[in-house]
Amino acid sequence: VTILFCAPFARCQDDPEESMNATEMIHHWGYPVETHEVVTADGYILSLLRIPHGPHSKGNSSCRRPPVMMAHGLFSDASEFVANPPASSPAMILADAGFDVFLLNVRGTTLSQRHLRFTNRDRNFWKFTADDMAKYDATASIDKALALNGAKSLHWIGHSQGTLIGFFFLADLPDYNRKVQSLIQLSSVGTLHWTKGFARVIKVFVTFLKSLFTIPMEIGQRDKRFTLKILKSMCPPTSMLICKNFLEMYAGPSSQSFNWSRGAVYMSKVLESTSSWNYLHFLQNHNLNHAYHFDVSPFENLKRYGNIKAPPYNYSNINSDVYFFWSRNDWLTPPKEIERYLAPQMKCGIIKGSFEIPEYNHADFVFATDVADRVFKRITGIIRKYESNFCLD
Repeated sequence: VTILFCAPFARCQDDPEESMNATEMIHHWGYPVETHEVVTADGYILSLLRIPHGPHSKGNSSCRRPPVMMAHGLFSDASEFVANPPASSPAMILADAGFDVFLLNVRGTTLSQRHLRFTNRDRNFWKFTADDMAKYDATASIDKALALNGAKSLHWIGHSQGTLIGFFFLADLPDYNRKVQSLIQLSSVGTLHWTKGFARVIKVFVTFLKSLFTIPMEIGQRDKRFTLKILKSMCPPTSMLICKNFLEMYAGPSSQSFNWSRGAVYMSKVLESTSSWNYLHFLQNHNLNHAYHFDVSPFENLKRYGNIKAPPYNYSNINSDVYFFWSRNDWLTPPKEIERYLAPQMKCGIIKGSFEIPEYNHADFVFATDVADRVFKRITGIIRKYESNFCLD
Protein backbone atom coordinates (compact mmCIF):
# COMPACT_ATOMS: atom_id res chain seq x y z
CA VAL A 1 0.00 0.00 0.00
CA THR A 2 2.86 2.35 0.87
CA ILE A 3 4.49 1.83 -2.52
CA LEU A 4 1.25 2.31 -4.42
CA PHE A 5 0.38 5.42 -2.43
CA CYS A 6 3.71 7.08 -3.00
CA ALA A 7 4.59 5.89 -6.49
CA PRO A 8 3.42 9.07 -8.22
CA PHE A 9 6.30 10.80 -6.49
CA ALA A 10 8.91 8.50 -8.06
CA ARG A 11 11.88 10.06 -9.84
CA CYS A 12 15.04 8.62 -11.33
CA GLN A 13 17.44 11.32 -10.12
CA ASP A 14 18.39 11.83 -6.51
CA ASP A 15 17.55 15.15 -4.90
CA PRO A 16 19.66 15.95 -1.81
CA GLU A 17 16.55 17.21 -0.02
CA GLU A 18 15.08 13.71 -0.03
CA SER A 19 17.37 12.69 2.81
CA MET A 20 17.03 15.92 4.82
CA ASN A 21 14.85 16.42 7.87
CA ALA A 22 13.01 19.69 8.49
CA THR A 23 15.93 21.32 10.31
CA GLU A 24 18.35 20.44 7.52
CA MET A 25 15.99 21.72 4.83
CA ILE A 26 15.64 25.07 6.57
CA HIS A 27 19.45 25.33 6.79
CA HIS A 28 19.70 24.24 3.15
CA TRP A 29 17.84 27.36 2.05
CA GLY A 30 19.92 29.69 4.22
CA TYR A 31 17.38 30.35 6.97
CA PRO A 32 18.29 30.45 10.67
CA VAL A 33 16.76 27.58 12.64
CA GLU A 34 16.70 26.66 16.31
CA THR A 35 15.72 23.35 17.88
CA HIS A 36 14.12 23.54 21.30
CA GLU A 37 13.44 20.55 23.52
CA VAL A 38 9.92 20.49 24.92
CA VAL A 39 9.10 18.01 27.69
CA THR A 40 5.37 17.36 28.01
CA ALA A 41 3.55 16.73 31.29
CA ASP A 42 3.29 13.02 30.41
CA GLY A 43 7.00 12.64 29.64
CA TYR A 44 7.34 12.93 25.86
CA ILE A 45 10.32 14.90 24.58
CA LEU A 46 9.44 16.91 21.48
CA SER A 47 11.58 18.87 19.05
CA LEU A 48 10.08 22.32 18.53
CA LEU A 49 11.70 24.10 15.57
CA ARG A 50 11.97 27.85 15.30
CA ILE A 51 12.72 30.12 12.36
CA PRO A 52 13.19 33.42 14.22
CA HIS A 53 13.44 35.55 11.07
CA GLY A 54 14.27 35.40 7.39
CA PRO A 55 17.82 35.17 5.99
CA HIS A 56 17.84 38.83 4.97
CA SER A 57 16.83 40.19 8.35
CA LYS A 58 18.80 43.16 9.62
CA GLY A 59 19.08 41.43 12.99
CA ASN A 60 17.36 44.22 14.90
CA SER A 61 16.94 42.78 18.40
CA SER A 62 14.28 45.37 19.24
CA CYS A 63 12.18 44.22 16.30
CA ARG A 64 8.88 42.67 17.39
CA ARG A 65 7.99 39.53 15.45
CA PRO A 66 4.58 38.01 16.26
CA PRO A 67 4.81 34.26 16.95
CA VAL A 68 2.97 31.71 14.83
CA MET A 69 2.70 27.98 15.58
CA MET A 70 2.39 25.65 12.60
CA ALA A 71 0.89 22.19 13.19
CA HIS A 72 1.30 19.48 10.56
CA GLY A 73 -0.99 16.73 9.28
CA LEU A 74 -1.30 13.01 9.95
CA PHE A 75 1.62 10.85 8.74
CA SER A 76 3.67 14.01 8.34
CA ASP A 77 5.84 16.35 10.41
CA ALA A 78 7.15 19.91 10.26
CA SER A 79 8.84 19.09 6.93
CA GLU A 80 5.57 19.62 5.08
CA PHE A 81 5.89 23.35 5.75
CA VAL A 82 9.43 23.59 4.31
CA ALA A 83 9.33 21.07 1.45
CA ASN A 84 9.58 23.64 -1.36
CA PRO A 85 12.00 26.46 -2.19
CA PRO A 86 11.48 29.51 0.07
CA ALA A 87 9.04 31.35 -2.20
CA SER A 88 6.55 28.47 -1.92
CA SER A 89 7.34 26.97 1.51
CA PRO A 90 4.73 28.14 4.06
CA ALA A 91 7.10 28.45 7.02
CA MET A 92 9.69 30.41 5.08
CA ILE A 93 7.04 32.64 3.52
CA LEU A 94 5.93 33.62 7.02
CA ALA A 95 9.50 34.13 8.26
CA ASP A 96 10.16 36.46 5.32
CA ALA A 97 6.95 38.33 6.16
CA GLY A 98 8.30 39.22 9.61
CA PHE A 99 6.92 36.46 11.83
CA ASP A 100 8.63 34.33 14.48
CA VAL A 101 7.77 30.87 13.13
CA PHE A 102 7.49 27.82 15.37
CA LEU A 103 7.06 24.34 13.88
CA LEU A 104 5.46 21.63 15.98
CA ASN A 105 6.59 18.01 15.67
CA VAL A 106 4.03 15.92 17.54
CA ARG A 107 4.88 12.76 19.48
CA GLY A 108 5.76 9.76 17.36
CA THR A 109 7.28 11.68 14.46
CA THR A 110 10.97 11.18 13.69
CA LEU A 111 12.15 14.25 15.62
CA SER A 112 9.87 13.56 18.61
CA GLN A 113 10.44 9.90 19.45
CA ARG A 114 11.92 10.29 22.92
CA HIS A 115 10.38 9.85 26.35
CA LEU A 116 11.57 10.21 29.93
CA ARG A 117 10.68 6.58 30.74
CA PHE A 118 10.02 4.66 27.53
CA THR A 119 11.97 3.97 24.35
CA ASN A 120 10.22 4.07 21.00
CA ARG A 121 10.31 0.27 20.99
CA ASP A 122 8.16 0.13 24.10
CA ARG A 123 4.46 -0.42 23.50
CA ASN A 124 3.66 2.12 26.20
CA PHE A 125 5.34 4.82 24.10
CA TRP A 126 2.67 4.38 21.41
CA LYS A 127 -0.34 4.70 23.72
CA PHE A 128 -1.48 8.05 22.40
CA THR A 129 -3.95 9.77 20.07
CA ALA A 130 -4.73 13.30 18.94
CA ASP A 131 -6.26 13.76 22.42
CA ASP A 132 -2.76 13.65 23.88
CA MET A 133 -1.24 15.76 21.13
CA ALA A 134 -3.79 18.44 22.02
CA LYS A 135 -3.66 18.14 25.80
CA TYR A 136 0.12 17.83 26.12
CA ASP A 137 2.07 18.50 22.89
CA ALA A 138 0.25 21.62 21.73
CA THR A 139 0.02 23.25 25.15
CA ALA A 140 3.65 22.60 26.12
CA SER A 141 4.86 23.83 22.73
CA ILE A 142 2.74 26.98 22.91
CA ASP A 143 4.05 27.76 26.39
CA LYS A 144 7.63 27.26 25.17
CA ALA A 145 7.11 29.44 22.10
CA LEU A 146 5.60 32.26 24.14
CA ALA A 147 8.44 32.08 26.66
CA LEU A 148 11.01 32.32 23.86
CA ASN A 149 9.25 35.13 22.00
CA GLY A 150 8.03 37.10 25.01
CA ALA A 151 4.51 37.54 23.64
CA LYS A 152 1.36 36.68 25.57
CA SER A 153 -0.39 35.01 22.65
CA LEU A 154 0.29 33.54 19.21
CA HIS A 155 -1.47 32.50 16.01
CA TRP A 156 -2.12 28.81 15.30
CA ILE A 157 -1.89 27.59 11.70
CA GLY A 158 -3.00 23.99 11.35
CA HIS A 159 -3.14 21.67 8.37
CA SER A 160 -5.34 18.55 8.41
CA GLN A 161 -4.57 16.75 11.72
CA GLY A 162 -3.07 20.04 12.91
CA THR A 163 -6.52 21.62 12.65
CA LEU A 164 -8.04 18.87 14.76
CA ILE A 165 -5.41 19.33 17.47
CA GLY A 166 -6.22 23.04 17.51
CA PHE A 167 -9.94 22.42 17.96
CA PHE A 168 -9.32 19.79 20.64
CA PHE A 169 -7.09 21.77 23.01
CA LEU A 170 -9.11 24.98 22.78
CA ALA A 171 -12.32 23.04 23.45
CA ASP A 172 -10.93 21.09 26.42
CA LEU A 173 -8.62 23.73 27.89
CA PRO A 174 -10.49 27.04 27.56
CA ASP A 175 -7.71 29.00 29.31
CA TYR A 176 -5.59 28.51 26.19
CA ASN A 177 -8.04 30.60 24.16
CA ARG A 178 -6.35 33.72 25.52
CA LYS A 179 -2.99 32.36 24.33
CA VAL A 180 -4.25 31.81 20.78
CA GLN A 181 -5.45 34.97 19.05
CA SER A 182 -6.45 33.26 15.84
CA LEU A 183 -6.98 29.69 14.73
CA ILE A 184 -6.16 29.54 11.02
CA GLN A 185 -7.19 26.16 9.64
CA LEU A 186 -6.15 24.66 6.30
CA SER A 187 -8.15 21.60 5.16
CA SER A 188 -10.06 21.38 8.44
CA VAL A 189 -10.91 18.00 9.93
CA GLY A 190 -14.41 17.76 11.35
CA THR A 191 -15.15 14.05 11.61
CA LEU A 192 -14.03 12.84 8.13
CA HIS A 193 -17.60 11.58 7.72
CA TRP A 194 -17.92 13.29 4.32
CA THR A 195 -14.62 12.06 2.92
CA LYS A 196 -14.86 11.22 -0.77
CA GLY A 197 -12.84 8.99 -3.05
CA PHE A 198 -10.91 5.91 -2.03
CA ALA A 199 -10.62 6.93 1.64
CA ARG A 200 -14.38 6.46 1.94
CA VAL A 201 -13.97 2.78 1.05
CA ILE A 202 -12.04 2.35 4.31
CA LYS A 203 -15.36 2.64 6.14
CA VAL A 204 -16.17 -0.89 4.94
CA PHE A 205 -13.11 -2.18 6.81
CA VAL A 206 -13.62 -0.31 10.10
CA THR A 207 -14.37 -3.48 12.09
CA PHE A 208 -11.26 -5.20 10.74
CA LEU A 209 -9.06 -2.15 11.34
CA LYS A 210 -10.36 -1.81 14.90
CA SER A 211 -9.25 -5.35 15.68
CA LEU A 212 -5.93 -4.78 13.91
CA PHE A 213 -5.07 -1.55 15.73
CA THR A 214 -6.36 -2.34 19.23
CA ILE A 215 -2.79 -2.96 20.39
CA PRO A 216 -0.80 0.31 20.45
CA MET A 217 2.02 0.17 17.92
CA GLU A 218 3.98 2.32 15.52
CA ILE A 219 2.52 2.73 12.04
CA GLY A 220 4.25 4.65 9.28
CA GLN A 221 7.86 4.60 8.19
CA ARG A 222 10.79 5.43 10.41
CA ASP A 223 13.26 4.85 7.57
CA LYS A 224 12.02 5.71 4.08
CA ARG A 225 15.20 4.83 2.19
CA PHE A 226 14.00 1.36 1.17
CA THR A 227 10.74 2.65 -0.26
CA LEU A 228 12.55 5.45 -2.07
CA LYS A 229 14.83 2.92 -3.77
CA ILE A 230 11.84 0.92 -4.97
CA LEU A 231 10.07 4.01 -6.23
CA LYS A 232 13.09 5.15 -8.21
CA SER A 233 12.92 1.90 -10.17
CA MET A 234 9.38 2.89 -11.23
CA CYS A 235 10.25 5.96 -13.29
CA PRO A 236 7.73 7.93 -15.34
CA PRO A 237 5.95 8.28 -17.63
CA THR A 238 3.92 5.04 -17.48
CA SER A 239 3.74 4.49 -13.73
CA MET A 240 3.50 8.22 -13.06
CA LEU A 241 0.09 8.56 -14.68
CA ILE A 242 -1.33 5.43 -13.04
CA CYS A 243 -0.05 6.21 -9.56
CA LYS A 244 -0.79 9.92 -9.80
CA ASN A 245 -4.41 8.93 -10.31
CA PHE A 246 -4.19 6.55 -7.37
CA LEU A 247 -2.95 9.32 -5.06
CA GLU A 248 -5.63 11.69 -6.27
CA MET A 249 -8.27 9.16 -5.29
CA TYR A 250 -7.37 10.09 -1.69
CA ALA A 251 -6.59 13.81 -1.76
CA GLY A 252 -8.61 14.91 -4.77
CA PRO A 253 -7.40 16.03 -8.21
CA SER A 254 -4.17 17.98 -7.90
CA SER A 255 -4.00 21.57 -9.09
CA GLN A 256 -1.85 22.79 -11.96
CA SER A 257 0.49 24.33 -9.39
CA PHE A 258 1.43 21.02 -7.77
CA ASN A 259 5.09 20.48 -8.72
CA TRP A 260 5.38 16.79 -9.60
CA SER A 261 9.09 17.21 -10.36
CA ARG A 262 9.62 17.53 -6.58
CA GLY A 263 7.48 14.48 -5.92
CA ALA A 264 10.23 12.37 -4.37
CA VAL A 265 11.03 15.20 -1.94
CA TYR A 266 7.38 15.41 -0.90
CA MET A 267 7.14 11.65 -0.51
CA SER A 268 10.20 11.62 1.73
CA LYS A 269 8.44 14.04 4.08
CA VAL A 270 5.25 12.02 4.51
CA LEU A 271 4.48 8.57 5.88
CA GLU A 272 5.88 9.75 9.21
CA SER A 273 5.19 7.49 12.17
CA THR A 274 2.20 7.76 14.43
CA SER A 275 0.35 5.43 16.79
CA SER A 276 -2.15 2.82 15.68
CA TRP A 277 -4.40 4.27 18.38
CA ASN A 278 -4.22 7.68 16.73
CA TYR A 279 -5.38 6.21 13.43
CA LEU A 280 -8.10 4.29 15.24
CA HIS A 281 -9.27 7.55 16.83
CA PHE A 282 -9.81 9.04 13.36
CA LEU A 283 -11.80 5.96 12.34
CA GLN A 284 -13.87 6.18 15.52
CA ASN A 285 -14.96 9.76 14.88
CA HIS A 286 -15.53 9.06 11.19
CA ASN A 287 -17.90 6.26 12.17
CA LEU A 288 -19.73 8.25 14.87
CA ASN A 289 -19.78 11.50 12.87
CA HIS A 290 -18.83 13.42 15.99
CA ALA A 291 -15.59 14.47 17.67
CA TYR A 292 -15.19 12.31 20.76
CA HIS A 293 -12.24 11.60 23.00
CA PHE A 294 -10.66 8.25 22.26
CA ASP A 295 -12.79 5.32 23.41
CA VAL A 296 -10.23 2.92 24.92
CA SER A 297 -12.35 0.59 27.08
CA PRO A 298 -14.98 1.10 29.81
CA PHE A 299 -12.37 0.54 32.54
CA GLU A 300 -9.74 2.81 30.96
CA ASN A 301 -12.37 5.41 30.09
CA LEU A 302 -13.40 5.54 33.74
CA LYS A 303 -9.79 6.28 34.73
CA ARG A 304 -9.30 8.87 32.01
CA TYR A 305 -12.65 10.62 31.86
CA GLY A 306 -14.54 9.62 35.01
CA ASN A 307 -17.12 7.87 32.85
CA ILE A 308 -17.28 4.49 31.13
CA LYS A 309 -18.03 6.32 27.88
CA ALA A 310 -15.61 8.64 26.08
CA PRO A 311 -17.01 12.21 26.22
CA PRO A 312 -17.55 14.43 23.18
CA TYR A 313 -15.54 17.58 22.56
CA ASN A 314 -17.46 20.79 23.15
CA TYR A 315 -16.42 23.19 20.40
CA SER A 316 -18.62 25.92 21.84
CA ASN A 317 -15.78 26.43 24.36
CA ILE A 318 -13.61 27.83 21.56
CA ASN A 319 -13.27 31.61 21.88
CA SER A 320 -10.28 32.25 19.62
CA ASP A 321 -11.12 33.72 16.22
CA VAL A 322 -11.41 30.98 13.59
CA TYR A 323 -10.49 31.20 9.89
CA PHE A 324 -11.13 28.38 7.43
CA PHE A 325 -9.27 27.75 4.17
CA TRP A 326 -10.89 25.02 2.10
CA SER A 327 -11.54 23.67 -1.37
CA ARG A 328 -14.29 21.71 -3.09
CA ASN A 329 -11.46 19.79 -4.74
CA ASP A 330 -10.26 18.48 -1.36
CA TRP A 331 -11.68 14.97 -1.16
CA LEU A 332 -10.25 14.12 2.25
CA THR A 333 -11.76 17.12 4.06
CA PRO A 334 -14.47 18.48 1.75
CA PRO A 335 -16.43 21.65 2.62
CA LYS A 336 -19.20 19.63 4.27
CA GLU A 337 -16.77 19.08 7.16
CA ILE A 338 -17.19 22.79 7.87
CA GLU A 339 -20.78 23.31 6.71
CA ARG A 340 -22.36 20.26 8.35
CA TYR A 341 -20.20 19.79 11.43
CA LEU A 342 -17.65 22.40 12.46
CA ALA A 343 -19.62 25.62 11.94
CA PRO A 344 -22.79 24.36 13.71
CA GLN A 345 -20.69 23.22 16.69
CA MET A 346 -19.15 26.66 17.28
CA LYS A 347 -20.40 29.83 18.88
CA CYS A 348 -22.14 32.31 16.64
CA GLY A 349 -19.68 34.94 15.41
CA ILE A 350 -16.50 33.03 16.29
CA ILE A 351 -15.79 32.22 12.62
CA LYS A 352 -14.22 35.39 11.24
CA GLY A 353 -13.40 34.20 7.73
CA SER A 354 -13.99 31.32 5.33
CA PHE A 355 -11.94 31.24 2.14
CA GLU A 356 -12.35 28.86 -0.77
CA ILE A 357 -9.18 28.10 -2.73
CA PRO A 358 -10.50 26.71 -6.03
CA GLU A 359 -8.70 23.72 -7.57
CA TYR A 360 -6.62 22.88 -4.47
CA ASN A 361 -6.68 19.35 -3.14
CA HIS A 362 -5.73 18.28 0.39
CA ALA A 363 -1.97 18.40 -0.25
CA ASP A 364 -1.91 21.62 -2.26
CA PHE A 365 -2.42 23.74 0.86
CA VAL A 366 1.19 23.02 1.85
CA PHE A 367 2.87 21.85 -1.38
CA ALA A 368 1.42 23.99 -4.22
CA THR A 369 3.90 26.34 -5.87
CA ASP A 370 1.45 29.27 -5.77
CA VAL A 371 0.54 28.84 -2.10
CA ALA A 372 2.16 32.18 -1.23
CA ASP A 373 -0.21 34.22 -3.39
CA ARG A 374 -3.33 32.11 -2.97
CA VAL A 375 -3.16 31.27 0.74
CA PHE A 376 -0.35 32.81 2.78
CA LYS A 377 -0.62 36.35 1.46
CA ARG A 378 -4.12 36.33 2.91
CA ILE A 379 -2.95 34.69 6.15
CA THR A 380 -0.25 37.34 6.54
CA GLY A 381 -2.92 40.01 6.16
CA ILE A 382 -5.15 38.34 8.74
CA ILE A 383 -2.42 38.16 11.37
CA ARG A 384 -1.26 41.73 10.81
CA LYS A 385 -4.73 42.98 11.74
CA TYR A 386 -4.12 41.65 15.26
CA GLU A 387 -0.64 43.04 15.68
CA SER A 388 0.60 46.54 16.51
CA ASN A 389 4.22 47.71 16.28
CA PHE A 390 4.80 45.03 13.70
CA CYS A 391 8.38 44.42 12.60
CA LEU A 392 9.20 44.59 8.91
CA ASP A 393 12.89 44.17 8.07
